[in-house]
Amino acid sequence: MTDKENVSLKSGYFRPEEKPFIDKMSDLLLRTQSMYIPQLTDFLNLREQLILNNLVNKYDDLYVHYFGGFEGAERVRGIIAPDYFVPKESDFKISMFEVRYPEKFANLHHGQILGSLTGSGVERDHFGDIITDGERWQFFVFDQMGDFITEQVTKIGPYKVHLIQEDLKKLLLPKDDSQDEVINVHSLRIDTVIATAYNLSRQTAKTHVEHGNVQINWVVNKNASSFVTINDTLSVRGYGRVRINDIMGKSKGNKYILFVNIINK
Repeated sequence: MTDKENVSLKSGYFRPEEKPFIDKMSDLLLRTQSMYIPQLTDFLNLREQLILNNLVNKYDDLYVHYFGGFEGAERVRGIIAPDYFVPKESDFKISMFEVRYPEKFANLHHGQILGSLTGSGVERDHFGDIITDGERWQFFVFDQMGDFITEQVTKIGPYKVHLIQEDLKKLLLPKDDSQDEVINVHSLRIDTVIATAYNLSRQTAKTHVEHGNVQINWVVNKNASSFVTINDTLSVRGYGRVRINDIMGKSKGNKYILFVNIINK
C-alpha cells in the first residue's frame, strides 16, 4: 500500500490484521439485524470505533451507541442496536475501580497500572481508560470481572494497593497532559511519524520499531515501513503516545499534513 493509496482511502483503509475484528463486528451486526436484540462489544480503541462506524453505516436500521464510563472516554464499549433502542448507562455493564495506594511514598504511572492489569490475566479489550487527576487513579472494566481483579491485583509496581469499586458518579476530573499539534511528514511510515513527533532521527525511530518498542493500536509492530491511518494510536516505549486524528492532505512542499495528539511520557 502506497502513501497515496493510504490517504485516498482514509478511514476505509483496513489492514489485513484487522480482518478478525471486522469479521467479529460484522457477525454482531448481522445478529442484531436478524434477531433485533442489542449486542454489546468489548472495549474498543479509537481505530476499532472507526472501523465499526464504517460497518454500521451500511445498515439503514442499525445504530451503535458508545460509552466508556464517562463522557470523553477514549476506550469505550459499543451497543449495536436497532435505531429505536435507547440504552441506559447500566446497559454497558461497566464498573469503575479506584486504586488506593500509599500516596506519600509512591508515584504510580499509567504503564504500571496497565502492566499490572494485563499481568493478572485481564485481556486488554476487557478494560477501558486508566485516568488520573495527578494523585488519584481510576480505571474501568467489565462489571463481571470485579471480584477477579480485586483478588488478583494487590500490587502495582513495588507498591501494595487496594482496588475499591466506586460509583461512576465519583469520577475524578481527569488530568490531560496531551497536546494537539499539526506536523508535516515526508511519509506515513510509522518510523517517520515517530521521528517527527518526538524529534528523533529516522534511524533511531526505526530501531525502536524493529526492537519491539512501538505498538500500533496496542499491538506490537516491528515493521518500520508500516503506514499509519486515521485514528491510529502509536505507543512508543519511553516516549509516550501519538494519536492520528486526521490526515489533512499535502503541503506545498509535498509533505503530508497530520493533525495529531501527542502524549509525552
